Amino acid sequence: MVFIMELERAREDFSKLQKRIAAMNHAILMIFYDGETTAPAGTTENRIASLEVLNKELYKLKFGEETTELIDFLWENEDKLTEIERRSLVVFRRETDKKRKVPIEEYIQYESLLTAAQDAWHIANEEHDYEGFKTYLEKIFNKVREIATCCKPEMTPYEYCLDNYEPGIEVQVYDEIFDGVRNNITPLFRKIIEKPEIDKSCLKGDFSLEKQEDLAIFIMKILGLDMGRVGLATADHPFSTNMGSRYDQRIVTKYFRKDFSLSLYTMLYECGHVLYELGQGDNIGYTFIDGSASLGFLESQARFYENIVGRSKPFIEFLYPVLKSSFSRTIKGSTPNDLYLAVNSVTPGPIRMGSDEVTNNLHVLIRYETEKALMDKSLSFDDLPDAWQEKYKEYLCVEIDDPVQGVLQDIHWANGAIGYFPTSVLGNSYSALMVEKLKEELDFDSCLRKGDFSLINKWIKERIWQHTGMVDTDTLMKKYLGIETINSDAYVGYLNEKYAEIYNL
Repeated sequence: MVFIMELERAREDFSKLQKRIAAMNHAILMIFYDGETTAPAGTTENRIASLEVLNKELYKLKFGEETTELIDFLWENEDKLTEIERRSLVVFRRETDKKRKVPIEEYIQYESLLTAAQDAWHIANEEHDYEGFKTYLEKIFNKVREIATCCKPEMTPYEYCLDNYEPGIEVQVYDEIFDGVRNNITPLFRKIIEKPEIDKSCLKGDFSLEKQEDLAIFIMKILGLDMGRVGLATADHPFSTNMGSRYDQRIVTKYFRKDFSLSLYTMLYECGHVLYELGQGDNIGYTFIDGSASLGFLESQARFYENIVGRSKPFIEFLYPVLKSSFSRTIKGSTPNDLYLAVNSVTPGPIRMGSDEVTNNLHVLIRYETEKALMDKSLSFDDLPDAWQEKYKEYLCVEIDDPVQGVLQDIHWANGAIGYFPTSVLGNSYSALMVEKLKEELDFDSCLRKGDFSLINKWIKERIWQHTGMVDTDTLMKKYLGIETINSDAYVGYLNEKYAEIYNL
């Protein structure tokens, strides 16, 4: 009887712990969100001071002696826990077994470094000044390398980074997928750029920001987002995030006056992220599995809605009248096929965000190779801009003469997100494997022509969203999608078939 009471008390304490950590994450993410969206430029020090206090309390909550004893006790009795409790325990231990080895002073210093680096990135972008940001970048990579060596000495530092975003997927899988990109998509790109350019004039003009916001909200609604749980804002760098739980989602976009399609596809991408988060079961709310357990699958949903859905002929046929109504001055002389060709045109350029479906993979390949080289010190931060330029010339045939179009274009490294970029191409591979299965059971094109996502979302929720926190990627693939091997074959096949038709290859 004493043991039963002790176990029940431990389970209750575990539930309270998860809710307290969710609340703390909510507060920290709100400060981050404010800093990226509406906070005045001179408020950085205030946010750093607040985050130092919150991060210190969060560290104690996660890695303190009382929590460690509770987790160890529950782990010894995991066979007596519910399925959700066991999975939450596994996910929490995966994090704490790594990070509890980092002293609290170093943890707080690193979090403060990231907050300062994010503001330094914005300033460096405004001033086109890589040298002014280089010190922050070097400090972040050095600190991540130290943390990785401390937490998982059996891994290389970059393997540790990759494992943080997609647990259980070995670097060999990434290497094989990026070999597929290098060996198959690069030749496809070279064939395409030898062809005449596609006319993209229907995308260009002077587009009202208010009309673009209306379009963004229309996309959110048509895709089936719960508008009572999703906020919309703008910032220099688009993103989406949950606010401590799946119940509160935020999308941050950017409107481009001269090309409405950049915001349109940003919204489709971020909506994919949010649908994935919202689609998880209510029974995991405020637990350690409430959120993106698999960044690869999170990315797969974003790429699915942005590209496989958003750039498809059937969806363009559905969307064309809406766009014509909103932007009639530019679109009225075009056809749905003109729009389809324009949004699928392949254009080499220096900027990853808003890049086309083919070259986006090459942008990410460059970041994968660069991150690995920076982490193993085979590339220095002094040489980074030149190395970046060389890779862009090699893979994308473009010259870069401004750091804002080069190494300063992404905020992710300033956020400490080393190892995040590769999940994008991993997600492309997942999305192509997923849609092959989906098309076996649904008339996919018919749903898109109607703008009706109810059946599509229902299918994905039943196969993926409601399971994603409960199992790792490999199990999710095999058990719920019937896919035994993760590779880029389906994705490469999808791109080759689609663009051979578009460019008459």
